[in-house]
Amino acid sequence: MNINLIIKEKPTELDEYLNQDDMELPPFQFALLELSQYVNGYINISFKNQLSIVLDLFDDFMVCFDDIINSINVTKLAHSKKEEIWFCEQGSDFYLLYEVKDKIIYLTFKKGKSVGLLNRNTPDFSVKINKMEYFKQWEILFQKLSIIFEKKLHKKIAIPLILNNV
Repeated sequence: MNINLIIKEKPTELDEYLNQDDMELPPFQFALLELSQYVNGYINISFKNQLSIVLDLFDDFMVCFDDIINSINVTKLAHSKKEEIWFCEQGSDFYLLYEVKDKIIYLTFKKGKSVGLLNRNTPDFSVKINKMEYFKQWEILFQKLSIIFEKKLHKKIAIPLILNNV
């Protein structure tokens, strides 16, 4: 498994009404929202079977942020657990089911009826991954995002506390 972050500059679209206190978002999630004013972004998750899943950084990753954090923590801490993430935003509609068994995580990608263009040509598939590899790949992604926050937003945003305590 390999997670790559793809960032593309776009014309700046500042939202004068963005306010972290009003929105009640944690710093990392608010920084993602701020970043969306400057760039388009994608997360490409590729697997050894040559298949990959693409997450829009803002419509998929940001919307399912808590579920993704939960999957990382479950993977790191649980010996046995089965859950799913539904990427439900319009234009997405796919599921990432995961089952933790000892040192392995079994991931299943399943398209919904309205799957969007980013994943339309990806067939449903299942893979098995070492739990530590899964955790490490996500950790690297969060570190890359923190660096981008510093460069684009001139803010030092810590990786979510949940990840640091794992």
